[in-house]
Amino acid sequence: MLTLNASAHPLMRRMHRPEVDPKTKEVLPPERQDRRSLVLVEPEDVDQWLLCLLEDAKALIHLTPVDRFDAGSG
Repeated sequence: MLTLNASAHPLMRRMHRPEVDPKTKEVLPPERQDRRSLVLVEPEDVDQWLLCLLEDAKALIHLTPVDRFDAGSG
């Protein structure tokens, strides 16, 4: 399973419980919290992903654009 840092992603950065500093028990500032999201390979890219070289695979590793989610508030 591949993940990427999603701290700057408009939606995925909101999907984690705030991290707490183990020493101070204070909530860490957003820039020190590691927000992760799964890397989703698009269906049309699966064959390329399975057969390509590492250099080519890197082009397929990205966070899913926010407009691909159906994340209503209700």
